[in-house]
Amino acid sequence: MNELIEPATRRTPKGDTTREAIKLAAKRALAAEGFSNAKIADIMASVNRSPGAFYKYYPSKEALLLDLLDAFRARLKAEVNRSLDMSEEPVEHLKERLGAFWKIYRDDWPVATAAFQMSMANREFARAWHGVRQQGIRGMSSVIKLLQQKGFCSGLDSELIASALCSMLEYTGYNWTARAGDFPDRLIDDATAIEVLTRLVLDGVRGGAAQIAALPSAAKELGRDRMRRRTPS
Repeated sequence: MNELIEPATRRTPKGDTTREAIKLAAKRALAAEGFSNAKIADIMASVNRSPGAFYKYYPSKEALLLDLLDAFRARLKAEVNRSLDMSEEPVEHLKERLGAFWKIYRDDWPVATAAFQMSMANREFARAWHGVRQQGIRGMSSVIKLLQQKGFCSGLDSELIASALCSMLEYTGYNWTARAGDFPDRLIDDATAIEVLTRLVLDGVRGGAAQIAALPSAAKELGRDRMRRRTPS
């Protein structure tokens, strides 16, 4: 039973290499089978190790998915949430962030999808997924605020804009890459995906309050009425 236990202090380069191989094999299994149907035995077989050896690295399949999700979050933070260089134009920075987001999601959609599904029934995953969402919203909101200083989407709540954009990007990333999505037989190339997402987001951001002002008065009153009904007296 000693092979089932590997204290953190005993981590070695060889062990780290095996751990990374397990994570890569797990992502392939998630893409093919989903989290519920992915089997530890199959993951370990693909790296030429016994099922029992899995527990040297992770106490459970859930712990493995949390590790994969943390790597996903860290990559988003480094590439999508990087600080804005004041010499950069916010619009160009936003374009760059959208491109980075698409490429990360293209690579890790099985992890994001499995983690989101687990968040519906598991508190630990709910907290972890909430952290990923909040990180994305903070990063997007910071860019939106800079754009608002230049007259874009003035008068709108930057966090609500960021939340809506992140939601659209997350689901679109899944929908365009997953086998169960809208295009299971079509490979959407990076250039096409990034152009479509960038145009949609930038056109929305450039519209902002001007488009709301152009709405018929009845539509604006309906929106205000809904807000009143949701506000406690």
